[in-house]
Amino acid sequence: MIVASLVGLARAWRRERPEPTWVERQAPVDGAQARALRDGRPLDLNRATAEELELLPRIGPALAARIVDARPFVSIDDLRRVRGIGARTLERLRPLVHVDADGRDEPNLGSEATDGR
Repeated sequence: MIVASLVGLARAWRRERPEPTWVERQAPVDGAQARALRDGRPLDLNRATAEELELLPRIGPALAARIVDARPFVSIDDLRRVRGIGARTLERLRPLVHVDADGRDEPNLGSEATDGR
């Protein structure tokens, strides 16, 4: 009798559950900095958008916004002044980011030609 009651409860529970709703996925981030990260090049902390910064590990929307608000950066170590970034997070991010204080991309240093972006 107990088993029959449990089976009946399980059936009722399945009928009462709402249908799953489909969440439309956000379009992937496709900026110059996001492409650089996908190509294995580091993101420029002074140029990346908040959405691009969110591609970094352990960086969510709130922390990305704080990074954008803390600009400009002169060195990667300046990330320590952003609330939520400690020594361990900084060391995890170090190989994935760089700072280009003068606004030019690292690959074009010494060259005045632009690549059409």
